[in-house]
Amino acid sequence: MAVKEEVIDNHLDHIINFRRRLHKNPELSFKEYETTKLIANGLEDTKIEFYELSEKTGLIGMLEKDPDYEYVAVRADIDALPIHEETDLEFKSETEGRMHACGHDIHSSILYGFAKVIDEMYDDLKYNIVFIFQPAEEILKGAEYIKEELERLEVPVDKMVMYHTWPNLNEGLIGYRDEQFCAGSQSFNIKLTAKGGHAAHPHKTADPVYLASDIIQFIQGIVSRFNNPATPLVITIGQIHGGERNNVIPDKLTFGGTMRSFSEQSIREAKEMLEKYIGEVTEMSGADCEIEYTKYCPPLLNTPELVEEFVNAGEDSSIYHELKEPSMGSEDFAFYVQDYVGAAFRIGTRMEDVEESGYSLHSPEIIFGEKSIKTGIKALVDFATAAR
Repeated sequence: MAVKEEVIDNHLDHIINFRRRLHKNPELSFKEYETTKLIANGLEDTKIEFYELSEKTGLIGMLEKDPDYEYVAVRADIDALPIHEETDLEFKSETEGRMHACGHDIHSSILYGFAKVIDEMYDDLKYNIVFIFQPAEEILKGAEYIKEELERLEVPVDKMVMYHTWPNLNEGLIGYRDEQFCAGSQSFNIKLTAKGGHAAHPHKTADPVYLASDIIQFIQGIVSRFNNPATPLVITIGQIHGGERNNVIPDKLTFGGTMRSFSEQSIREAKEMLEKYIGEVTEMSGADCEIEYTKYCPPLLNTPELVEEFVNAGEDSSIYHELKEPSMGSEDFAFYVQDYVGAAFRIGTRMEDVEESGYSLHSPEIIFGEKSIKTGIKALVDFATAAR
C-alpha cells in the first residue's frame, strides 16, 4: 500500500465521524458558526495558518511550502438547506427543517481530511495550498464574499479546484469535464398590478391572471423560437401567486422563476425580450408591472489545462470518468473562475445497493455514499504531491 493511502486510512475513522457530526448539525447560509468552529478546532494541530475573516463564518487557511511554488486553492462549501430530512440515518439532522441535502458535508469532510493528511505529508508538497471553507453557496453569495476576503488579506491564488457530489455517478469515481460544467442562472420575480373586478365582467378590468398566463406562454417562446438552439437556454417558472376567490378577478399577481444558460449573452437577451414583451402587454391592457432580478450566477467554465493536470496526477486513471453532459444547475464557484484558473469536479456518491443514494440533489431522502470521501482526498493528495 502506498504511503499516502496509509496516511489517509490512519485518519479515515476520524474524518467519517467529523462528516457525521456535520450532517447531524446543519447550518444555513451565513449562519455556519458551529460548523466553522468544528473545522477550526479540528485543524488546530496542523501547520495550517488561518486568517481572521470579516465574518464569523467560513475559513481561509494557508499551508505554505515554498514561495516559489504555485498557490493552489481547494474550496469546499459548508452550508445546508432549509429542507426537513426524511432519511433513516442514525446521524440524520437533529435540527428541524435543515438538512445537508446537497452534500456540502461531504465536500467539507474531503477538504478537512485532505488538510489532515497533507499536513502530515508536508515534505512531499509540490504546491502551496490555500484551504477555503466557504459559507453561503446555496444563496450564491459566499464565493463573492470569499473573493473579497482573499483580496483584502492578499492571499495569493494561482489555481483553484473544487468537488461537488453527484448521485448520478458511483462512489469511488470522479467526474471531469472540459470547459462547460454548470450553467449560469438568473432568478426573477414579476409583480402584475391592475384594477380587479367581478369574474362576470372581465372586460372592465386588466386581468393579471390572464396577463400572467400570456406572459408565461411567451417566456417559453423565448426558448423555443428566439434563442439560438445551438446555445441551450432553460426558463422555468417555479411559483405563481394570485387571487383568493373563484368569482373575483384579483388586482395583483406575482410569479417568478429562473433563466439558465452557458451563454451570458443568451441570458441577457432573454431578459431584454422579457422586459420588452411585458412592457408592451401591460401598457396595452392598462396594468402595471415590476420586475426584480436576484441571485445571478455566471456560467462555470473549467480551464481544460487544469482539468488535464488534475486527472493525470495520480497513478490510477480508472477512478476518473469523463462527463458527457454539463449540468444546467448553477454553482457559485463560477465567480472564482472569473478571476482564477479553475476547475470543478464531480465526486460520485451513488451506492449500488442504496436506492436513495441515486435521488436528486436537494431531495429530503437523499443519502450520500461515504466512500467518496476517501476517493476525493486521495485525488487531492495525488494532485498536490505530483512531480512536475
